[in-house]
Amino acid sequence: MILTVRDVLALPVVAAGRPRVVAGRTLLDRPIRWVHISESTDLTDLLEGGELVLSTGLPLTGGPAAVSDYLTMLGTQQVAGLVVELGTHLRDVPADLERVAEAAGVPVVVLEAEIRFVEVTEQVHRRIVAEQYDEVSFARTTHEVFTSLNMARASSTDIVTRASHILNAPLVLEDLNRHVLAHCAAGESTSQLLDQWAERSRMHDSPSAAKTSGWSAVRVGVGTERWGRLVLPVEAANEPRAKMVLERAAQSLQLHRMLQQERDALVVHALGGLLDDMLSGRINDETEALVRANALGLKTNKYYVPIVIRVPQRPDAHPLTQGEIDRRLLTTLRQAISETGHTAIVSIRREGTVSAVMSCAEPDNALHQVCAGLDIRLSQRDGTNAWVAGTAPHAATLLAAAQEISEAEHVADVGVTMPEVNRLYRFTDVRLRGLIALIRNDHHVQAFAETELGRLLEHDARNNDDLLSLLRTYLDCGGSKTHTARTTGLSRPTLYTRLQTIERILNIPLDSAESRTSLHTALMILGAS
Repeated sequence: MILTVRDVLALPVVAAGRPRVVAGRTLLDRPIRWVHISESTDLTDLLEGGELVLSTGLPLTGGPAAVSDYLTMLGTQQVAGLVVELGTHLRDVPADLERVAEAAGVPVVVLEAEIRFVEVTEQVHRRIVAEQYDEVSFARTTHEVFTSLNMARASSTDIVTRASHILNAPLVLEDLNRHVLAHCAAGESTSQLLDQWAERSRMHDSPSAAKTSGWSAVRVGVGTERWGRLVLPVEAANEPRAKMVLERAAQSLQLHRMLQQERDALVVHALGGLLDDMLSGRINDETEALVRANALGLKTNKYYVPIVIRVPQRPDAHPLTQGEIDRRLLTTLRQAISETGHTAIVSIRREGTVSAVMSCAEPDNALHQVCAGLDIRLSQRDGTNAWVAGTAPHAATLLAAAQEISEAEHVADVGVTMPEVNRLYRFTDVRLRGLIALIRNDHHVQAFAETELGRLLEHDARNNDDLLSLLRTYLDCGGSKTHTARTTGLSRPTLYTRLQTIERILNIPLDSAESRTSLHTALMILGAS
């Protein structure tokens, strides 16, 4: 506890002098750094700020101007206060002392009876030194605690819990979205601590709100890579100590995250290598595949099911941005699978695509659970909100399921082009669009699409028109002019005229089922390219 002017006045040795505050009553809680006994009128070169000056009043005997200069000098030196003993040089305080002291910001206390100043300095300095030693001891102990946690590679929960115990107060680690990553209630009600946490955290985030409420917080992360906050949601009993503990805990949390990321990177690399070995045929023995997979955390189960997460490619995306998206997909899929109680081999196969083989007892149920977890984490994030999952038939062996990864990747590739808003696709869902995705790079297929729609595309480009969109809507409406008019908002005469223009440009009848099928197929080819 930091010693203040008020604390010194309460000491028995000082209280015996019958202290009386004559100026600066609101400043008595100033901390005292040291006690200085002096009768000099100029202490400019002797003080550093925070001292409590003891005097028998000699500097106050020189008249109003001298009193004003002396108190102004003390205020400039930022002393904690002035204690004047009456009797030796002063019978009473000068008449104008209170006004000048208040203006200078110096609390002044007079002692009606004589005391031994040396006893005051001994007791105060002993307490100050003891306090400083206690702070040094606390800092050393705190350092040792977090060093041992770092050496033991403690978890985030362990780090938060130890910091909470040191402060004897609840502590919460949150991410940038105010989700609670770890917490320790320190004997309080967990439900009360975390009730509406996100809202309360935002409300106390500003410096002014935190100062009013007493909450303390430190950012967790390095430089611009801040990823969370460590929050003390109560008023700290000792603010400097609380800040020290929070900062040391934040450093340990960052170190834990860096070590975890390094470990995850090694595991991910090993998982990717295993999956590549199975797909390439370098591993063709089921026992060997299971032994290697088990060593990397895959638990043996009744079935193994391939699942591939895919997001649309963005041609203008920066490589670093795409890399971050891929890592987010990988981490999110691993978390979603883990939360369902299942295990998997997960790997980034190419940009925007993460593939996995998951072990489970009920494939359909497991897939829907995983997709539900993915939807929560990916659908609200830029770059991953248009994600889809592709799967293929499950298998009773790990190697057989791994061989189905290619089909699951194909289904996911087609899934991102599907007009319907679904998340999980199987081969039976992609149908003709899936076939087109397989053959879209064949020059015969591309020539077919150009023959079917090339003249219409040229017309739209030359005339700044959009007949292609009207044709797509007409075909999506099954060739119904009534439905098309209702969907587009065009009048019947206008619609009929524009459809006749399309027929004239393409030189085909739109009322022919075969023509509509060919045109629809050509549109799919263009959309898949």
